[in-house]
Amino acid sequence: MPTRRSPAPLATIEHRIRAGLPGLTPSERRVARTVLSAYPIAALETIAELAERAQASAPTILRWVSKLGYSGFPQFQRDVREEVQDRMKSPLSLFDTAPRLEAAEGGLLHGFFAAAAATLMETERMIDPATLDAVIDVLADPRRRILALGGRTSHIQAKYLVFHLHHLRAGVQELQAAAVPLYYQAADLGRRDVVVAFDYRRYERQSIALCRTAAKQGATVILITDPWLSPIAEVAAHVLTVGIAIPSPFDTGVTGIALVEALLAGVLGRQGRQARERMQMLEDKAGEARDDFVTGRKTTVPGPGDQG
Repeated sequence: MPTRRSPAPLATIEHRIRAGLPGLTPSERRVARTVLSAYPIAALETIAELAERAQASAPTILRWVSKLGYSGFPQFQRDVREEVQDRMKSPLSLFDTAPRLEAAEGGLLHGFFAAAAATLMETERMIDPATLDAVIDVLADPRRRILALGGRTSHIQAKYLVFHLHHLRAGVQELQAAAVPLYYQAADLGRRDVVVAFDYRRYERQSIALCRTAAKQGATVILITDPWLSPIAEVAAHVLTVGIAIPSPFDTGVTGIALVEALLAGVLGRQGRQARERMQMLEDKAGEARDDFVTGRKTTVPGPGDQG
């Protein structure tokens, strides 16, 4: 009988384990939940160690990995190790292996745009429409304060969300370590707050710590991350996953920005006339500030409504 191949990836191994829970026996479900509770460490233990941790038998573990689509436990662990390695890749580690587009058919720009479009379509397939709607509902709720948080490069996406969402509603700001460290800012988060965290592989320790504190204090955490999932997913109320692979050692930010724009479109649809009235108010304030600058009067500094 031919050896069964590794199953085609459906998002991540964690996703597949969660998706398969309903079809398991009680003992198999106990193994799955044990692995999820300490992933990936528990998945990389020996069968004997995992059996002891899950209070299950070795045959139960083997039946479970078979239901995941693997021919045996070693094959399952090999894929887990590869996934962990992918999560931790840096631009330098990808430099020699990332595909290049110098000889792309139709030219570099055509090839790059085609690859980016494919990653956008992959992102669409990964996002659950119900989760997207739930996130839009939260962002559009005027009773909630929205705080966006990014990392080394993803802070750009956080700023982009804050700048445009501020046009549609009040109570929006960026969380960033400046005069006040993030761990101090986390102390003020509570039940009316929403933290929108952008966190991609080589995940940010400060962001993870802040989100864990925020969730513990009752804040709603929304995570935008890559297919390997930031550890923030453990405490997030909603997780939106985007593809990041392009023919480059650098992960793309295009999908994250596109998702932000889709969220903004959704909030605009929820707000309706309220959004228009707020945008008009901001434009009026910006116009007053410009007039004061021309006449030399000292009043307010131009705000986010002033785009030019």
